[in-house]
Amino acid sequence: MDQSRVVIGGRWDRWCRRPWLPALIGALQIATTVAAAQRVTERRPVDLIAVALLAAGPLLLYAWHRAPGAVLAGNFAATAAYYTLNYRFGPAALSLAVATVVTVAAGRRRTAWLVTALGLPAYLLVSAVVGRQETPGPVAVVAIAAVLCLLLAAGEAVRVTEERRAEARRAGVAEQRRRVSEERLRVARDLHDVLAHHVSLVNVQANVALRLFDRDPEQARASVAAIKEVSRETLDDLRAALAVLRQDTEVPRRPSAGLGQLDELLARSDEAGLRVTKTVDGPPRQLPTAVDLAAYRIVQEAVTNVRRHSAAGTATLRIAYDDEAVAVTVLDEGPANGPAGDGDGIAGMRERAAGLHGSFEAGRQSGGGFRVHARLPYRSPT
Repeated sequence: MDQSRVVIGGRWDRWCRRPWLPALIGALQIATTVAAAQRVTERRPVDLIAVALLAAGPLLLYAWHRAPGAVLAGNFAATAAYYTLNYRFGPAALSLAVATVVTVAAGRRRTAWLVTALGLPAYLLVSAVVGRQETPGPVAVVAIAAVLCLLLAAGEAVRVTEERRAEARRAGVAEQRRRVSEERLRVARDLHDVLAHHVSLVNVQANVALRLFDRDPEQARASVAAIKEVSRETLDDLRAALAVLRQDTEVPRRPSAGLGQLDELLARSDEAGLRVTKTVDGPPRQLPTAVDLAAYRIVQEAVTNVRRHSAAGTATLRIAYDDEAVAVTVLDEGPANGPAGDGDGIAGMRERAAGLHGSFEAGRQSGGGFRVHARLPYRSPT
């Protein structure tokens, strides 16, 4: 989680740069310690030196973003000096507690643990050397060590929480990018299918019109009218696809393509010179939108490929419904008038089927012709 550490560390850097925060910590530390020291004890009363030590730690927090280890060590030293000089007890370690938690939470764990591990023995050693009146006993040492470990643990808890949040945010961004990428891929497939199908029809009708322009003007006029109709449908489909990219709700959209529009598709194919015979096995079902669209696009692309890569004048479309899936098969008897290959059209059909956890087959038949078969389950496997 190196990236998380950078993000979290930068957040704590900005947190400590806020000018009011160290000032607030310093004011609380001085005020509460002075108030607690009003009790009359044998310990040394709070004086200007004590106030300076209490203010030193919070002031150092202003430089935490530059040298967190030095700031933590300085806070440890100031707090240790306060208690070594035998000043009256109070919450004089508030700044040290904040520096410890923030340093660990920002991902600088080794620094925090090293300063703590060296700081406690150094404090005990200096306390003994300067002749402090009340050298901490075993119970006090254990208590101090426990408090320091508690602060380190609190920092670790904050760090883990922040890293999980950062990871969740990153995962959310990645998921959003994945969905955007999938949507772009889906739109690209739709654009490919629409353009390949309609442009193929336009090309066929244009060739017919050119051949019959002088011999049969009426038939040529019908072909030009068909080109006009196909062009209009192409523009409508393109507007609908681009509206998805723009998220434009004002652009009128055609109904989502599906097997219910196959008759219209096959009629246009018949006008272009390819008669497709449709058979349906099993009672038709209401398909999920994604399955319905994928089945339609696969049939559309398969029929387009027959017109482009086969000399056949007829083809067969078989739609089979069962309890688990719908299967579509497009078969022509050939012969091929060019290499069908494994281009974008076949790859797109295969991807559509795979995206729904279905199966896809495409290839030449031993007796001639070409077969496309896709089986699309109604539900994704759990």
